[in-house]
Amino acid sequence: MPTPFAARLLPCLLGLVLLGLPSSRAQGTVAAGTERASQVARCLKLRRDAPPVAVAQAESLLREADLTVEDEAKTLSCLGIAAGLSGDRKRAVEAGARMERLVLTELALAFRARAYSQAGSVFHGAGQIHRAEAAYLRVQDLARQLPADEAALFQATTLSNIGLIHAGYLDSPEVADGFHRKALAIAASVGLEDPAILHNHVLNLVRLGRTAEALAVIDQGEAMAHRRQARAVVERLRAERAGIWITQGRLGPAQQVLTSVIRAQQTSADTPGLAGSLAKLSTLQRIAGDPAAALATARRAWSHVDGTPQPQKQREVLRAWMAAHAALGQTDGVMAVGARLHALEMETLKAQRLASLAELQARSESAAAQRELQAMRHKAQIQSLNEERTRLLRNAGVAAMILLVMAGVGFGLLQRRKNQQLRTVSATDPLTGLRNRRAAGTALQAMSTQRATPGMRHVLFLIDIDHFKQVNDGFGHHAGDDVLVDIADALRTLCRPGDVIARWGGEEFLMACPDLTAAQACTVAARLHERLGGARKLAPGRAWDLTVSLGFAPFPFFEEGREGWEYAIRLADRALYAAKDRRNAWAGLWGRTLPEGASAASVLEEPENAVRSGNVDLMTSYAIERLPKAALRAA
Repeated sequence: MPTPFAARLLPCLLGLVLLGLPSSRAQGTVAAGTERASQVARCLKLRRDAPPVAVAQAESLLREADLTVEDEAKTLSCLGIAAGLSGDRKRAVEAGARMERLVLTELALAFRARAYSQAGSVFHGAGQIHRAEAAYLRVQDLARQLPADEAALFQATTLSNIGLIHAGYLDSPEVADGFHRKALAIAASVGLEDPAILHNHVLNLVRLGRTAEALAVIDQGEAMAHRRQARAVVERLRAERAGIWITQGRLGPAQQVLTSVIRAQQTSADTPGLAGSLAKLSTLQRIAGDPAAALATARRAWSHVDGTPQPQKQREVLRAWMAAHAALGQTDGVMAVGARLHALEMETLKAQRLASLAELQARSESAAAQRELQAMRHKAQIQSLNEERTRLLRNAGVAAMILLVMAGVGFGLLQRRKNQQLRTVSATDPLTGLRNRRAAGTALQAMSTQRATPGMRHVLFLIDIDHFKQVNDGFGHHAGDDVLVDIADALRTLCRPGDVIARWGGEEFLMACPDLTAAQACTVAARLHERLGGARKLAPGRAWDLTVSLGFAPFPFFEEGREGWEYAIRLADRALYAAKDRRNAWAGLWGRTLPEGASAASVLEEPENAVRSGNVDLMTSYAIERLPKAALRAA
């Protein structure tokens, strides 16, 4: 699970700051406007460093009658984020709703996009995930109408927030990893330095167990946060580094870092971050052999998140608390804290409207079981201290219940790990280690839900090894397997983060790349064709000059179309057959506009007509005067 600010503060950091835009209904003198702008800017700065002070200042500003629309939106952003950090979920949600109503007025397009981004951050921090998602989608719709560089800024921050939702609320860190990497790539392409995006990536890497990669990203994030003077992010990244060191047994350095971080977070009133750092300190104290101190620290951490809309943070603290009780042999304490953790899990599931799990909760917590537990507690309270035998029996029963609970939890964790391993095996081609056809289809469907950057499209490449049967017949099937493994390794080195590569079947491979222009798709095809081909030594003293043929097509196929990846697969297959008509070549089909009166299905059946009419571009590595009709029909 993401740690401290993933559920509440980090979306606030990722929302674009609403500064620097002209007012559309400015009133009063220039001096008054300058003073007002200074007050609003101060509120925005204090919303993370001193949330209670920011809430008071925002409320004061909102009572002024001559507030401009832009200043009102900025002040509402300050109020919503600061109220969320202060634990006032109701006030935060009200501020976000007012921002949404406010941007319905006539405002500049870029300002409206920023306002929706901030409203999404407010809803996200208050646990209103469905409303946050709706706001983020609205941001994406507005960003499509902006220049490419400005749209990329919104896309990077929104993708990172969506990654937080997948990791924190949908329990899908693998899916979140793709969103975080794409957000980082887009940010780098436009020179955006947002250390919070790197921090979110670190949280997800830690959850995936990629500690070495996480430490490298922490170094990068700390340097960026220092440049941006984002002190809160610096401290959170330092705490994550200490957490990794604890798992590596480096307790001394970890304790020094945590002591410094906790002191800084107390000074800045970063209570969610402080709770996370204290939970890590509790774990360190327990491992170091001081469970009593670990218990006291865990209780102190809980005081900072009790009653707040931070389920991920509360889980982290409760687990540290349970572990401290267990180290002290306090089974009653383990049971009590475990019950809190169980209740929190059920509450989170209900909040996210996961009906099936909510029903499971209702079945597992029947009214009869609750009444029986209440009766047992009442009987224990009135039981005499002289009834030693009865007390021993009760303690034995409690101990047995604890063992059953712990065994159930352990079995559940083991079963979850086994299920994860089974999912990995079932999604992997056993020879090459790439995704298999079924898993590739799932990944392509996920890519289809991510809109391409304006002016670009997602592109499918089908790669076929020429004369592969001659390799098996002349050198043996083991040599053919070596060639397939070699091609798979080469594809891994050529792909970007976010690309999908898979063994599509036999000697055929698939590669899908998001966000390419037609010219870039041709460049990728040429690079694949060059790098995958070449002489291969398949037996002592014998080599094979291996060549490949490639076909590609984008999705959506037409500029304003809605064709999915399945449609693109069929057209990429047709392009592949055109390339194999020559062999050792590549070809691609790229839809421009759907011919008037024609359907996408008709173009799929007779693409040569659309090529002749100029509605579809045919791009090849060799001169071609016409499409091979027999090859197209074979597709």
